[in-house]
Amino acid sequence: MLQAKLAPLHAAALVATGSLVIYLPLYLAFFGTRLAQLPLADITVQALFQGVVVTIVSLLLYGRAVAILGASGGAAFGALVPALSALFAIPLLGEWPNETDWTGIVLITAGVYLASGGQLPSRLMNRKNAE
Repeated sequence: MLQAKLAPLHAAALVATGSLVIYLPLYLAFFGTRLAQLPLADITVQALFQGVVVTIVSLLLYGRAVAILGASGGAAFGALVPALSALFAIPLLGEWPNETDWTGIVLITAGVYLASGGQLPSRLMNRKNAE
């Protein structure tokens, strides 16, 4: 975004427009006008959530994170999505991760921590310096 000199809102608009241009013809080719048969309330909720929250708010916040943390630090946080989804499933859906899921959550979180510039614990640093 910095190289292209794009503001976060402009980047969000480009992504949304590009998605529309690519997705809409495919949707119409495979599903036709079935979307028009859904209740207006359902379409409105999806349009607000997908069109405003997901597209605009998330891209604005992501652009701001990249501006603050830098490209590599900001991009590392995208890897947290599966881990956070699993953790949010506990209170929202009552679904608990199994042992393999917990291992993945810990490994993803540690990787994001290290990729974003986090320091290793001092005992690991001492061992690393001794080698």
